[in-house]
Amino acid sequence: MYQKLVAVALLVFFSSSSQAGLLNKEGKWYGYYGWNRAEYSNSDLHLTGNGYDFTLYDVQATDRPTPTALDPYLNPAGLTLPQSNGRVGYYLTDTFSVSFGNDHMKYVMVQDQTVTIDGTISTGEGFDGTYAAGTPQQLTTDFLTFEHTDGLNFISFEFEHFLPLWLQQQAEVALSAYWGLGYAIMYPKTNATLFGRERNDQFHTAGYGLSIKAGAEVLFKYDIFMRVFVKTGQIEMNDVRTTSSSSDKLTQEFSFLQTAIVFGMNF
Repeated sequence: MYQKLVAVALLVFFSSSSQAGLLNKEGKWYGYYGWNRAEYSNSDLHLTGNGYDFTLYDVQATDRPTPTALDPYLNPAGLTLPQSNGRVGYYLTDTFSVSFGNDHMKYVMVQDQTVTIDGTISTGEGFDGTYAAGTPQQLTTDFLTFEHTDGLNFISFEFEHFLPLWLQQQAEVALSAYWGLGYAIMYPKTNATLFGRERNDQFHTAGYGLSIKAGAEVLFKYDIFMRVFVKTGQIEMNDVRTTSSSSDKLTQEFSFLQTAIVFGMNF
């Protein structure tokens, strides 16, 4: 049984290697654009500033998909409105590539949820007190609104490996599986209000992220492609802006799971 598995693995490897050469990707560039949905783990939010230092535990958040009308997705003037993925890459070989791009996700804290809090607040804005661990706190709009909606920008370098599975030379159609690893700089545009203060809505370098992905590519005429993939990773942000004052900041870390479909071209 073991020998049969080894034989099958070797057959797949050598056949896929020969098919990869037929695709003639080495030395080409590629670009793609598409759309995503995302899910997030709960996150502890640690907020600090003049007169306060407290933590909110297990805060829930969701993504925010654009309505299903086609215009926001296909109109070039509205490319940043949907949750989207854009990337440019270069094939080092027929099966390996490096790329740079942005996963434009949206992260929205669930409003009015009740979480637990600990820490101190002494700002004179109606929430002063010393909060013992486990104290419940409802996240009303006058206490905190918090979202990265333009967006949770995961700007990353990725390394990708392709495994050709099937090739129809006459029709010039090919199917490949692929996977990749990425390192990202987090550059969110955070929309937040704290204690009813002036709203913050600024792009800001806030931290970093790591990711791994896997998916499939259908290649037409050897240059036009569609990819579907699943990506998961960890995001750590230690310098999120919450108000117009640079002394106010938030730290958080959470994992994400993203599904995406993209369309692109080799050139």
